[in-house]
Amino acid sequence: MDNEQLCRRSFLKLAVAVGFGTVLTNKTGLSAENQKGARFYKALKIGMLPGHLSDADKFKLAGRCGFDGVDAEPLGSLEAMREQGALAKEAGVPIHGLVFGGWDTPFSSSNVKVIAKGIAGMENAMRCANAIGASTILLVPGIVTEEVGYADAYKRSQDNIRKLLPAARELNVIIAVENVWNKFLLSPLEFARYIDEFESPSVRHILTSVTSLSTATHRTG
Repeated sequence: MDNEQLCRRSFLKLAVAVGFGTVLTNKTGLSAENQKGARFYKALKIGMLPGHLSDADKFKLAGRCGFDGVDAEPLGSLEAMREQGALAKEAGVPIHGLVFGGWDTPFSSSNVKVIAKGIAGMENAMRCANAIGASTILLVPGIVTEEVGYADAYKRSQDNIRKLLPAARELNVIIAVENVWNKFLLSPLEFARYIDEFESPSVRHILTSVTSLSTATHRTG
């Protein structure tokens, strides 16, 4: 199979299987459609690219398939993060954001060890983002379970995210809250209130559409 066939097949497979891309944001957090004369930019997560490829080849494939950027994941060292960021820029698909997630260390947990691990992970993610000029860190804020009720998830997750705000301001990155499959923040009004209560430009929310192939970061108010 030649490169052109691989590109076309990979693009279609990724678009159908995942159903969304990302609108890249700049350091102000304004999405592309809010900037005069700007256009929507398409991006994808690094895990959507073929796992057997090197990072350099992954980024080259993303560029050939028409993507404008990549959401990557925090790495264990800033040196490794900078090297990956440089490869992405060289391929014309800069890493504009990182995906921390938060499923394994939910900020809604009552376990102090889980919270400590989650805080440390987000702090590393923010340092990694700053090192390569990425603007956002995706975070699932909390998970409602049989053991963790809605009210507890709301309060605990906000309290723990607030611990990260000084570092977010210092490193000039945005905590981009995503709400998917976690039984939390069940309406747009709840989600907007949750974000607004931080009273900080360092916390925004991600709106994901599985039909329009777009994801935008936004802050109300």
